[in-house]
Amino acid sequence: MISAAFMSLLASGCSGTKAGEAEQKEKEKEALAISDAPVTLRFAYPFNWVLESEFKQYIEEPVKKRYPNISFEVYNLAAKGQSLDELLAAGTIPDMVMTASPLMERYMGRGLDENIEPLIKKFRFDLTKLNKVAVDGVKIVSQTDYLIGLPWTMHFYANYYNKTIFDKFGVEYPRNGMTWEETYELGKKLTRNEGGIQYRGLEPDGPVRIGSIWSLPYVDPKTNKAVVNTDGWKKVFDLLKKIYDIPGNGEVKLNAAGQFANDGILAMYPSLNLLSNLKDAKQLNWDIVQYPQFKELPNTGMQVDEYVIHITKQSKYKDQAFQVLATMLSEEVQKDLARIGRVPVMTGKDMEEEFGKNLDYAKGKNLKNAFLTQPAKPFVVTKHDAKAKTIMIEGMNAMVKGQKDVNTALREAEESINAYIATQ
Repeated sequence: MISAAFMSLLASGCSGTKAGEAEQKEKEKEALAISDAPVTLRFAYPFNWVLESEFKQYIEEPVKKRYPNISFEVYNLAAKGQSLDELLAAGTIPDMVMTASPLMERYMGRGLDENIEPLIKKFRFDLTKLNKVAVDGVKIVSQTDYLIGLPWTMHFYANYYNKTIFDKFGVEYPRNGMTWEETYELGKKLTRNEGGIQYRGLEPDGPVRIGSIWSLPYVDPKTNKAVVNTDGWKKVFDLLKKIYDIPGNGEVKLNAAGQFANDGILAMYPSLNLLSNLKDAKQLNWDIVQYPQFKELPNTGMQVDEYVIHITKQSKYKDQAFQVLATMLSEEVQKDLARIGRVPVMTGKDMEEEFGKNLDYAKGKNLKNAFLTQPAKPFVVTKHDAKAKTIMIEGMNAMVKGQKDVNTALREAEESINAYIATQ
């Protein structure tokens, strides 16, 4: 039996407009017979990435509207006992898995990888409507010349700033197009101790964020050796040392969304999409400008950071799983995501116009500045990256405390990463 909803998808899913009657009939002739028998898909994702209420609103309900025969059994990859490896060990193989491009090593190498390009061709899904950097990033990170998944939503990059601190010290607000050097100079003006309160001008968010702007890897996947004692990483550590060496700014506060939103002491925080963190920060007078840039890399932010949806090799319901994925990438759902402040991977000015419309607490903010910066090219991830990132942060902390200079911190970090790899 041919699913009526599938007919609808073919008619309108890729173009976002109603097809003419002749075109509709032609599509129906060519439509594939996809069973509309009831199926339950196992969908695994970390609930701290996408709330259960969001899954229901932006995945489950739109799918149910198009395909009443599809239901879900969801697994929380962030819960104890439900990591992907633990699910597999228990014999529970999901049909669909959500990963993030910088963390795709959590999915790869487990025998789940499936080339979904035959499904893309089968369903005549139009990839050109999606952000090309985001789509290409899946291949780059996975080291394949085919797609093992498709991006669903991605982060934006911006410089968040606290207007109250700028006003207090009579300093001009940051502007679009600023370099890291200019942002550093602004941070110096705002790092002051006033009334016993230490105000911080700038939190750069550590080596992981800054390094990704330059697409700097941690481990060479071909040699399985660390590649962090390099000129590129030295440039990153030099900048971090310079910023943290501002008197009064030396507190390393990675993932400083809480400090920015709640403490009222951080003037500027260049980071990812933090809009949800600002929902309840009613006392905070904030706005955003373009993410700082290097002169050599104009309008470039951190590497593309996106949620990627995979269909596993073992799934018995690959067609239905792709119907779900195509629904998640439909114009309707992508616009709904844009309205709640999640950056859609579907491109177009109309998507930008919808961005943040449903966020009452963001009314009057310059949210369009989020689209001024493009993501950097991603680099290949390896299963050793998580540990390597930890070692790099430890090296940076030692450098900030004056325990190591830049060269020593990087040399010893490379030695520690290689020593770790040897044990694996």
